Amino acid sequence: MKKMDHAFIQDSFWTHTQKLMTGPLLNELLQFSSYEKDQINEETIELLEPYLGLTDASGELKLFDPDVAKVASSALWGLCTWAGAMSDYHKQSKIVKPKLHMLEVKTVELEEAQEKLREAQEQLEEVNRVKAELRGRFDACVANKEALAEAAAKTRKKMEQANRLINSLQDNKGRWINSRDQFKATKMQLIGDVAKACAFVSYCGPFNSPFRLKLINEYFGKDLTSRGIPLTPDLEMTNFLVNQSTVGEWNLQGLPNDDLSVQNGIMVTRSTRYPLMIDPQSQAINWIKRKEPIIMERDFIYTLSNPNLKDRLKIPLQDGDPVMIENIENEVDPMLDPLLERQFTVRGRQKFIKIADTEMDYDPNFRLYMTSRLGNPHFSPELAAKTTIIDFTVTQDGLEQQLLGRLISKEQKYLEDQLQALNEDVTFNTKML
Repeated sequence: MKKMDHAFIQDSFWTHTQKLMTGPLLNELLQFSSYEKDQINEETIELLEPYLGLTDASGELKLFDPDVAKVASSALWGLCTWAGAMSDYHKQSKIVKPKLHMLEVKTVELEEAQEKLREAQEQLEEVNRVKAELRGRFDACVANKEALAEAAAKTRKKMEQANRLINSLQDNKGRWINSRDQFKATKMQLIGDVAKACAFVSYCGPFNSPFRLKLINEYFGKDLTSRGIPLTPDLEMTNFLVNQSTVGEWNLQGLPNDDLSVQNGIMVTRSTRYPLMIDPQSQAINWIKRKEPIIMERDFIYTLSNPNLKDRLKIPLQDGDPVMIENIENEVDPMLDPLLERQFTVRGRQKFIKIADTEMDYDPNFRLYMTSRLGNPHFSPELAAKTTIIDFTVTQDGLEQQLLGRLISKEQKYLEDQLQALNEDVTFNTKML
């Protein structure tokens, strides 16, 4: 039998470890260090602990030391260092892992809390939005309430004032009802009143005051009544045709304030035909000169005997100024017939009139006043149809009123001055109203 001697214990480095070190151990260690180091358990550390704490016989030199292993091989130095590091990692991880686990738990709780916080913030924003909307609606309602309260206060104040006014004017209810009825009756009677006023202006000028009243009341009134036309009984022509402010202005211009003079003033200003005034006492002349001051300023006072009458009329006709022709006797020069009959022609926007074969410009604002100093002139019917004949002869009643005014102005001049000033103020205020 052939016998061979073998050592009971052989060094395993060359048969096993060297192959392991030159194989894929390094990659496995790196992978373990990165992904599997947390899987080390207590049993592995307990088996590794005798090697890590191994010392020499004296007990002073640690044998499982990277510096000692480096003497044998640099690879062992790294392996020794790695093994110690894994052991230290496990020992430290026993302290750190609970904290890491707690960190994860707290992190999850934090995320849940933040999620709840985010939801709570969204709810808070929604609540704030709703709150702002409700606040806006509340402010609008409050403003509306205040406006309504203010309006109610104003309405209440107006109602109280209206009640006081109604209570204070309640006594006038009957008068207002009567005024309403009178106004309704006036509307019904307006046609007859206007017809009566037109007849008065057209036909009553040449007559004195008594005959004018007779024509108005007996002839004109009865004729309208017989035709079934309603009219106002006892109609006052002066009040119907002119207001008090105009009468006051005429009085300030020198027209006497008796009824006949006022009627004459109405005919002069309201008639469509040029007035021919019978004026033996020069009352009409004085009034017209003060009423139309431009007549005196530009010397537009002529007579029929003036040889240049046609030429003198040209400027007033063109400018629309007033003209007065004095001292007319029984007839008017036929040269003036086209003017009295208003025989003007229209070309474009301009009007023309022919006087004695001479065509002149005609302004619609032109006014012609004719006067006669004869007390009882004999005017022809043709002249009466062309003009408005007005009798300014002073009557007894008119003379009494004028003499009374002159007497007061002499005896109590301050009263006359006060009356004059008062009339001026009343006339001015009435015109302003």
